[in-house]
Amino acid sequence: MFTRFTSMLHHAVEALAPNVSLQQEFMSHWKSVNQYFVDVIDHKMSVDQTPVPGHLKRMIQMLVREEAGGEAGVPGPCMEYLLKERILETLYTLARTDCPPGMKQLVLQLFIKLLSHVRQPLLPHIHVHRPVQRLVKMCGEVKASPAETDEIQFLLTLCSVVKQDPYLVNFFIEMPKPKTPDSSKSEMTNNDVIEICPRQSRFIIVDSLLSLMHSEDARVSVKACEGLMLISSLPEENAARHLLANTNFTSKLTSQLCSLYTALPKALYPADIEAVDAKWGLDIASSVDDRHSFPGKRSVISFLSWLDFCDQLIGVAHELVAKALALSIHERFLIALLEPAILQTSEVDAIMATAHLSRCLRLVSSPELITEFAFFILGHESEPEVFGVPSSHRLRQRLLERCDHISEEVCVATWKLFEMLLNKPNDHIVRNLVLRNLVSRGYTSSVSLPASAISSPTREHRPLSSPCSLPSTPLTADEPCKSEAAPSGFPLSGETESQSRVKPASFSPDPDDLVTPKDKVTDVSSADGEFVSSDALRSRSSGSGTSPPVFPEQLKRTESNKVELSYSNGGGEGDRVLEKSLKQEDEKDARFIGRYELLDIRQVVSIFLNILPKDAISSHHSADSGYDSYLRDAQHQFAVMSAWHRKFNWPQKPVSKQNSPDWPFYEGLFLQKLLDKLSTMLQQSYEVNLQVTCVASRLALVPHANIHEFLLNPQLPIRQGCRNLPTVLQKLASDIQARVRIIPDFQKKLLGVRHKLMGYSNNSIRRSDDSSSLLAGVIVFEEFCKELAAIAFVKHHAETLQR
Repeated sequence: MFTRFTSMLHHAVEALAPNVSLQQEFMSHWKSVNQYFVDVIDHKMSVDQTPVPGHLKRMIQMLVREEAGGEAGVPGPCMEYLLKERILETLYTLARTDCPPGMKQLVLQLFIKLLSHVRQPLLPHIHVHRPVQRLVKMCGEVKASPAETDEIQFLLTLCSVVKQDPYLVNFFIEMPKPKTPDSSKSEMTNNDVIEICPRQSRFIIVDSLLSLMHSEDARVSVKACEGLMLISSLPEENAARHLLANTNFTSKLTSQLCSLYTALPKALYPADIEAVDAKWGLDIASSVDDRHSFPGKRSVISFLSWLDFCDQLIGVAHELVAKALALSIHERFLIALLEPAILQTSEVDAIMATAHLSRCLRLVSSPELITEFAFFILGHESEPEVFGVPSSHRLRQRLLERCDHISEEVCVATWKLFEMLLNKPNDHIVRNLVLRNLVSRGYTSSVSLPASAISSPTREHRPLSSPCSLPSTPLTADEPCKSEAAPSGFPLSGETESQSRVKPASFSPDPDDLVTPKDKVTDVSSADGEFVSSDALRSRSSGSGTSPPVFPEQLKRTESNKVELSYSNGGGEGDRVLEKSLKQEDEKDARFIGRYELLDIRQVVSIFLNILPKDAISSHHSADSGYDSYLRDAQHQFAVMSAWHRKFNWPQKPVSKQNSPDWPFYEGLFLQKLLDKLSTMLQQSYEVNLQVTCVASRLALVPHANIHEFLLNPQLPIRQGCRNLPTVLQKLASDIQARVRIIPDFQKKLLGVRHKLMGYSNNSIRRSDDSSSLLAGVIVFEEFCKELAAIAFVKHHAETLQR
């Protein structure tokens, strides 16, 4: 009753009292706050139960209203009174004592409102930045304190203010004070240099953020990381140097990463690690996560989330900070923890460590961290490799040796790692693995093959089952296709894959023996370098030998020298997409010679699509013969890859840096392993074949002229003793044609295996079944050739658009 009467009397007095100025009212509220602390001695009740919060809130409102009605940038009377009376320093003292209880949180909230609502620069004032500095030091001192939320919000507000005016960061760098030695204990004169206190400089706002980074409250920890990201991204070089020299910034972030990695459970499956999706700051559980739960998933998410934070911070940080943190992760995490785990002899642990490295590599996106990962895996070597000489970088050598490991799990895990490497936009990765060995172009023959010899039909061949077949006459809408084919532009070879390192196929005809496009070529080169007639080739293909006929070009030109397409019975909507695209390319001059040296893109696409014998093709029997999906995927992937590698300024045409004449060409250990695995697809499991072809197709997408002609130019004359991807595919197709004759009911079994792989049958492919494994390899080979054809077409199309 008495309290209500007092309140009514107070309001009556205010109503009858004369109007006072804004400054007088501001002073009155501050005097009321002081009077409360003078009158009350025992502060046991919470500050929320006192009149102090109301007075301070009204003071902030007056400051904001004064600034809104006054001249911009000029402090008003209330602000001048705030600075003159050192009100903020008094509030810091009250917050330090936290008396009454809750006063610390109240003062922090007051400073947050003051810094965020008042637009004029306050920090340059000494009576503002001095109490602010002291409040910053106070944040994070007490672990799990009730004021943690207000502390981190206060620090984030300061980081936002500093981000807008980066020069203000210098107010939070404490320099050591000079100390003059005592004259009674030293004989130094005035000309002597003043000694500097051994205490180093302090970056107080970073120290407080690092302390709150380890908070048990996940929200506080995430906000502390946001503050570190803001501070590290400042353009001030002085701040970056102090951040690295006078704080534990890099060591604490790397130590946290190492701690989370060592906390991972040992018993994990690589597939589980690959399926985990983790992003820093986003920790929302879903029903999908619950269905894919496994023991240790939370630990994996925590580790990957922290790595993602480090990667994002490196991506936005100052150049000095980014390089320092990336180097710290390289030394303290990759070399100290991951390398010993990968190099150990235990297959299970080595597979797990390789899977961890692949997942980490898949997550990182900052250029500095990608570079450190590349140096860690591949080393710094840039000179061409020499056959038989192992790499000086032990990890690279060991990983490449594991590419054909006897254990399929080790082999697949290693090839996945290299696939992730090729997915990263880094020039060193491509040069170290491939380019340093291909720039000499030692794989090409000295005699080039004219286009007339490549594009001319040489002999009759089997009817086409591919949708890229070409008829002798235009196809009408009401008439089915009856097509005939010509041989491919592949070099002929009858040697086995094991002999290719010594004497592979070559295609180096004498230019005098080549004919014009209007004439029919009757002689081509054999594997031994001799010329044989087309009749002899027919007899070889129809005989009982294992050497198949050359691959068809599927080209037949009309009198106007224009190429027309037809559909086989197995064609589909995707085939019409390919036909329409190829016709558009023909209108743009299909014989354009550009970066990728494709004399006739229609021939190249046809060669890859028709490389398999008719009996070994199964896609058109299962309504799966369209190429539209391959074209769409290749177009999207090549666009992304081109955007990544555009900054490297790679040459428009194949580079030819010839070595001495006696210098033998060596494709390098990576390409050697890749071609070896592709050549043995019929003896490998479905999983290995799938992973190896993924790596090969990813490499074929790289927009470099030397890589393109080595992988996607079947018309390239190959030097004797060398091989490239088309020659490997040729020999593999020869082996497949021989197997077609040996295995009974080959076509029926092939369709059965395709249905199993597509999920139409519940029966799985048994690894012990050699026939099923071989047929699965044939199917992978067919789809791989489709993908190569799509990539070659998309790259040529992109080149023509740039003309």
